[in-house]
Amino acid sequence: MGLRAWMKTPAAREVERLRADIERLTAAVERLERVQRKDAEQVKRLQRAVEENTAAWRRAVDQAAAAAAEMQKDADLRRRRDYAEMAERLDDARKTDAKWRKIFNNQLSALVRHLCLPLDRLPPPHALNARRFRLRSQNEEDGILLALLGYTGWGGRRFVEIGSGKSGGTAAVLAHECGWSGLMIELSASSADLARRKFAGNRGVTVLSARVTPDNVNTILSEHGYAGEVDLLSIDIDSYDYWILAALTVTSPRLLVLEYNALFGPERRVTIPLEQPLEGTPKGYGGASLAALAALASSKGYRLVACENSGVNAFFLRHDVAPEVPGVTPAEAFRPLRSRVDLDDAEVRADVYGAAAKLNLPLVDV
Repeated sequence: MGLRAWMKTPAAREVERLRADIERLTAAVERLERVQRKDAEQVKRLQRAVEENTAAWRRAVDQAAAAAAEMQKDADLRRRRDYAEMAERLDDARKTDAKWRKIFNNQLSALVRHLCLPLDRLPPPHALNARRFRLRSQNEEDGILLALLGYTGWGGRRFVEIGSGKSGGTAAVLAHECGWSGLMIELSASSADLARRKFAGNRGVTVLSARVTPDNVNTILSEHGYAGEVDLLSIDIDSYDYWILAALTVTSPRLLVLEYNALFGPERRVTIPLEQPLEGTPKGYGGASLAALAALASSKGYRLVACENSGVNAFFLRHDVAPEVPGVTPAEAFRPLRSRVDLDDAEVRADVYGAAAKLNLPLVDV
């Protein structure tokens, strides 16, 4: 049978139908594959979009969390700063309140002592110490000073204050309340300027900004007209007080007030060395002991008569002045330091000698 004849048979037609079906199926498969590839690409794009959106969301969340943490940190810092400032203000207010309460209590006590105690019958040095009160002084020295001037007389009403600070020191009450003339010397230029303005109403007061040393103390006093006799000399420079007094020759005060370092105790005669650097040393290391100053003052013709109650200043009279006021020993007059809040070193407060030895800070027995 020929090809043409076979093409007309049912079998040939069946074969042709099957071929056509196969082609249709092949085309359908190809279309399905194309759709699947397209769907797979769309799925991948969707996955990438989801991943990118997820990453962006996470970044946004992290940024928001970081911003919130930073804001919280700033808020905490501000809160802590506000609390610290508030605590500082409250502490300042507490200290101010305590200061004025102490002043008020001291003034009230002074009135009670003057009204109730038999001041003229008290033994020395209590008779002088009981006269203490505060007008301009820090530690109620005014009452003792004025009581002593009641014995010595006011003389020429002239003073020298070495280490006046901004307040005017021991002589402030004499310059401000009593019209005395005098020389105030202060190392700090700003404190000297404040003192100058404070006593501007008294033309007899000269305030000098200078560093007083054993080498220049006599020159300074002579150049400003305070050689010879003055009625009061006060030395309060927290350092080389002993050596300033030792070098002083041009003036002869009737009344002498010296700051002593009560941490050195009542018996040992000790001072810091001359020209000892004080930068970086604890605050309690400085000045001289009461016994050292009393011995030096005695060699210059002065007797110790009292110390004020806070353990800071000692009072001396020239031997020819007010003989009715008896001298006392350093042990009798000594008062321990009552306020130690401004001493920054606990070891110094507890044992100045041990602390000085530990820190290799020299002391001189005189």
